[in-house]
Amino acid sequence: MNATRVFTLVSLILVVSFFSGPLLMPSVDAKEISDVKVLMIITEAFGWDYFNAKEMLESWGVNVTTVANALDTDVASCYNKPPRGTTADFLLSEVENDIVTQFDALYIPSGGHWAGLIGSTRVKDFIAYAYGHGVIIATTCIGNRVVAESNGIVNGTSVVNYVNPNSFTAMVNAGATIRYGYEVVTDNGIITGNSGGGPTGGGYEVAPSSDVCAAIIREALGYSFIDQPEVLPFVGESGTLFNISADITDLDSEIGSLSTVDINITEVQARIFTKENRTLIDTIELTDADSNGNYEGSFNGTIDGEYVIDIEVEDTNSTLVIEREAASFTIGEVPTTSGSTDLPLNPLLIGSIGAGGLIVVVVIVIILKKRT
Repeated sequence: MNATRVFTLVSLILVVSFFSGPLLMPSVDAKEISDVKVLMIITEAFGWDYFNAKEMLESWGVNVTTVANALDTDVASCYNKPPRGTTADFLLSEVENDIVTQFDALYIPSGGHWAGLIGSTRVKDFIAYAYGHGVIIATTCIGNRVVAESNGIVNGTSVVNYVNPNSFTAMVNAGATIRYGYEVVTDNGIITGNSGGGPTGGGYEVAPSSDVCAAIIREALGYSFIDQPEVLPFVGESGTLFNISADITDLDSEIGSLSTVDINITEVQARIFTKENRTLIDTIELTDADSNGNYEGSFNGTIDGEYVIDIEVEDTNSTLVIEREAASFTIGEVPTTSGSTDLPLNPLLIGSIGAGGLIVVVVIVIILKKRT
């Protein structure tokens, strides 16, 4: 093989690996519902929301495990219902905290067990440990009180306006942002569901358990209502009009079968925060003028600084989903390091170049061996 042909071959390989590098990188198979694992934590007097949520998740193919903060794995349920206990898979006293990292989500059901749960330092540490290790935290009704007491994990997080006064106060004291008018709020890895109304208000039968469970699946599988969030320009001086846009989908084709009703988007908002300390600056409604799924709005920037945008999507089930820091922009000069204005390196580009370089080396070695 002459030098010209070698040069041509190497150049072709470099071009292909540069533009299709991600295809050369290892890929991970998409996660399915049957791969999702949920851990439910209970103690004596747990509510029947436990059964409702557990049976629903299992009917979808989810693996559900129960851990009890009790003396025995046989645990009695709510005292104001007919006797219906359950057998936990293991006891919290007999396992280490890191067992929770085997699961995608930790679910705290409603019910009278809330007092026993918040009375246990181990339970609160366990929930906080789970959250700190990236496990989704989900709850319904008075289970919100338990999450509120769990070592401040709700600090800075939007939560549902669960009307129980003790839970409300605990959430505020823990630094949560109360969001009104929703049945379920998903933010910052925490899913909070509203009340079923207690023993006289319908209880677990009318609690939004199905929407909380659907939110768990959506979060565990990495599905998002929001695609291609963008703000243009990225940088502008004071007085610049920044255009915010995002493609919004109802996810019916992905998880629509898990909901008892059709999901439709009712409102999309962009909430603008300072990057440094997440102070809320403004809330902009994004609208879909062409009914093509692309929602847009604009913000007139007047104060120099760096900003991040949360995109919030509300649907017809009165559920609110928040994607944090979906986009960012700067008013004024772009901050630089040591006077450098270089753009950050793209990991995919680095991977592409690395893959291309490896192939080139292998090809050259083969050619040299053949020539010798």
